[in-house]
Amino acid sequence: MAPMESFLASRFPVVAMVTSGSWEDQLRGWFAQLCGWFAQFDFGGWFGQLGGWFTHEWEQFLEWASQPHVIAAVLAWIITFWVVCIFILGGFGPAGVVAGTLAAAFQSYAYAGFTPAGSIFATLTSMGMLGTLVPPVFIVAATLATAVSAIVWLCGVGR
Repeated sequence: MAPMESFLASRFPVVAMVTSGSWEDQLRGWFAQLCGWFAQFDFGGWFGQLGGWFTHEWEQFLEWASQPHVIAAVLAWIITFWVVCIFILGGFGPAGVVAGTLAAAFQSYAYAGFTPAGSIFATLTSMGMLGTLVPPVFIVAATLATAVSAIVWLCGVGR
C-alpha cells in the first residue's frame, strides 16, 4: 500500500476496505468489527440479538447486491446521474460562465458577447452564481437516472 493510502487507511476503515483485498470481504470484516464493538455494551443480550439480526440482513444484502444485474442497474444510475449533472451544470459556476465549457461555447456562438437580460441563458447564469441551480439539477438528474436504471433492470441487462 502506498504511504498516502496507508495513512488514510489507518484513520478511515472504509479506505482500508477499498485499497486492499476483495471489497466484499473487507466490508464484511468492517461490519463484523462494528457489530463486535456494539456487542461489548450488551444489555441483557439485546445488542447481541440486534447484532445477529444486522449481520444476517447485511449478508443477505451483500449477496443480492453482488448479482450482475443489480450491479448493472446501480452503475447505470450512477453514470446517468453524473453525466446529466455535468451536462446541465457544465459551465454555470459561482463566478459566472466558466471558460472553455459548453455554456461558454453556446454564449460565444449565440450571443457573441451580448447576453440579453431575462433570457434563459442569463437566468441559468444567475442561478449558477447564486447556487439555486443545483437542487433542480439534482432532482432532474436523479429522475432521469432512475428511469434509465429501471429500463436497464427491466431489460435484464446482466442476467
